[in-house]
Amino acid sequence: MTSEKELKLAYGIAVVLLIVGVLSYTAFSAKVPDEPLRLVYKGAAGSVMFDHKTHTADYALSCTACHHHPSEPEEGAAMESCSSCHELPKDGSLPQSCLACHDADEVDLETTPGKTDAFHGQCIGCHKDSGAGPVECAACHVM
Repeated sequence: MTSEKELKLAYGIAVVLLIVGVLSYTAFSAKVPDEPLRLVYKGAAGSVMFDHKTHTADYALSCTACHHHPSEPEEGAAMESCSSCHELPKDGSLPQSCLACHDADEVDLETTPGKTDAFHGQCIGCHKDSGAGPVECAACHVM
């Protein structure tokens, strides 16, 4: 049987280790990456996971290969998300992000693709042109 003194010692050590663990976790937490590592796009055909590292490091694509607005980003400027322009408002108005760079008469909502069409055109088009990457629905979309 364990003595009361040994039990108190064991509890004391457990508390000290817990405190050291919590302090270490908060003091040495992981650095937030400059760009999102993986994004998951949810859609009716299933979710699609996009891995930035595969495209930037493995395939050596620049940010502007996919993020085409702005075409000449300023140093350190954040890239706009696709949905900032391609998620069209239900009321038929122009997205504010479009009007930040374009005059209202320069943007035609009839020809501006929605987010799904923009992704399909951009991703599948690049995969076909480069001969790398999936082009079949089930290769990207998972339920």
